[in-house]
Amino acid sequence: MTNKRLTGVLGALALFPLLLGSAGAVTIKVASVSPLSGALAPIGTEVRRGAELAVQEQVAAFKALGHNLVYMPMDDQASAALGTQIGKTLSADRSVLGVVGALNSSVSNTLAAATAAANLAMISPASTNDGLTANGWKHFSRVVATDSAQAVAAAQYLKTELNAKSVFVVSDNTAYGNGLSKALQTNLKRQGIALAGYVGASNDEQIAGAVKRIKTMNPDVVYFGGTDDVGSKLVKAVRAAGVKALFMGGDGLDSPSFIQRSGIDAAGVVYSTGFGPVTVFSGAPAFTQKYQAAYKAKPNGVSVYAYDAMNVMLEAIKSNLTKNGAAPSRAQVTSAVRRQNFPACFDGAAGKCNIVSGAMGFDASGERLRSRVFIMKLDNVLQGQVAKVQTVTAESLK
Repeated sequence: MTNKRLTGVLGALALFPLLLGSAGAVTIKVASVSPLSGALAPIGTEVRRGAELAVQEQVAAFKALGHNLVYMPMDDQASAALGTQIGKTLSADRSVLGVVGALNSSVSNTLAAATAAANLAMISPASTNDGLTANGWKHFSRVVATDSAQAVAAAQYLKTELNAKSVFVVSDNTAYGNGLSKALQTNLKRQGIALAGYVGASNDEQIAGAVKRIKTMNPDVVYFGGTDDVGSKLVKAVRAAGVKALFMGGDGLDSPSFIQRSGIDAAGVVYSTGFGPVTVFSGAPAFTQKYQAAYKAKPNGVSVYAYDAMNVMLEAIKSNLTKNGAAPSRAQVTSAVRRQNFPACFDGAAGKCNIVSGAMGFDASGERLRSRVFIMKLDNVLQGQVAKVQTVTAESLK
C-alpha cells in the first residue's frame, strides 16, 4: 500500500467515530412558513429571519442532548393553495415537530387545516383573523393580537382622540383584510361612528373605483384592512385624488415596505398593530444587537414575534427531550406548547432572555393570554410614533 493510499485510509478511519456520532444523533426539524418571494417577500423575510435566529441560538443546546436541530424556511408566496401543499409536505416528514407561520391569515387557515390530522404544532407570529382559533384546533396557537383586539383599539382611538363622525372602509379581499374590516365596522357601530361605505379592492381598477366612491362620500377617515402592497397603492391613489381624510389601517401597514412603496403619501397615516416598534419591548436591546449582527439590518415587530414564536416551539420540544433519547411525539409537542408560560423578560435579568415581546402564555383556544395593541402614527419624516397603547386579554374578547 502506498503512503498516499495509507494516509487516505487512516483519514477515513479517523473520521469514522464522527460519522457514527452524527448518524446516531436524532434529527429534529422545525420550519417557518411565510412569503419569501412576491410582493410580500420583505415582511415574509422578517418571519424567516426571526425564526432562524432563534434556531441558531438553540442548535448547541439540542446537540448537547444528542439531537440535530435543522431549520427549514418554506416559501408560501402568500398563497392559500400553497399553504395546503406545504402543510401536507411538512406533515409527511415525521422529523418535523413544529412550524412557525404563516404570515397571512388565509395561508395560516389552509396550513393549519392541512397539518391538523398530523397534530403538527403550529404557532403563527402574525396571523390575526379571529376565526383561526375558533376551529377547535389543538395544534394551532398564535402570539399576536387578533383583528378584534385591533378593531376595539382603533375604533376607540377614532372616537376619543379624533372625534371622527364617518369612516369609509376598504378591504383588500383577503381573509385578513375582510376579517379586520368587519371587526372594525362592528366597533364603529358600538362607538356611534357612521359607516360612510364599504368596498373590496385589490387591483388597480377596483382601487380606482373605491377612490371615486370615497371622494363622493367625503368621510373623516378612510380605513384600510389589508396588506401593505395594496395599502400603499390605495393611499397614493387617495392622495392623488385630493382626498384629505385621515388614512388608517391595521398591522398589515406595519412594515418598512409600506413606507418605501408609499413615499411621502405615508405621512400622517395611522395604523393599529400588535407588533409595535421594537424599542418598546423590554428585551429589545439584546435582540436588536443579535439581529443586526446576523442580518446587517434593523429588525421590526414581525421578526420579534417570529423569534418569540420559535423560542416557544423549541422550549416545548426541549421539555420532552431526554439526552440521547428518541425525539418526542408531535402530540407531546402540541400539548407542551399550550403549557409554556414565560414571564416578561428584561435585558438585565439573570439567565437567557429568549422572549422579547413580554409575558407569554396561551389559553385553551391558543390565544395569547395578554397582548398589547399599539396605535401608531407616521410623522412628516415617516417615523412611527406611538399614539396610544392598549393591553388586551384573550378573555375580554370572547
